[in-house]
Amino acid sequence: MNENLEIEYKVLLTKEQFEKLVSQYDDVKFIRQVNTYYDTKDLQIRKNYGSIRIREKEGQFIFTLKKHTEDGLLEFEKLVPSNDISAFDDSEIKQLFQDMKIDEPIVKLTSLTTDRAVIFNGFAEICLDHNYYNGKEDYEIEYEYKKDHDGKKMFQDILDIINVQYDHNCVSKSKRALFAL
Repeated sequence: MNENLEIEYKVLLTKEQFEKLVSQYDDVKFIRQVNTYYDTKDLQIRKNYGSIRIREKEGQFIFTLKKHTEDGLLEFEKLVPSNDISAFDDSEIKQLFQDMKIDEPIVKLTSLTTDRAVIFNGFAEICLDHNYYNGKEDYEIEYEYKKDHDGKKMFQDILDIINVQYDHNCVSKSKRALFAL
């Protein structure tokens, strides 16, 4: 199972701001991904840790558990054979749940579809996301670190193109999808 610390900045955009940013890059290719979010019935994971999802992208299924830490979000990721509850029967995932004292049955909560374009600037991935969930849609830019640098300044430089000031991260996709239920 892969483990990494996710450091990112993210902001919701209007459709016009989104389209203007997309036009700034050559050969932008959007790839569809579907995120299905899971938890216990009493939201034990959300209350104590973060979130669980299985992402379907280009025929693969990737399990991700995000856990809040002092340094950021710690991500545990693993390829799984399907996007359903049976994926959690994997021995490494069971051990992760056991280590985190997650002992309630896991249930499906909701799904969110994203058309995502990824641009690598040498230091980070710039993700331009058009999201659809529970009858809603929105637009978002994420700036995810891949190397140590002054990412906040670089992110702000991108946002300056559309006259947006970065103050704090927007609400996560999983929370937006849940709030829309």
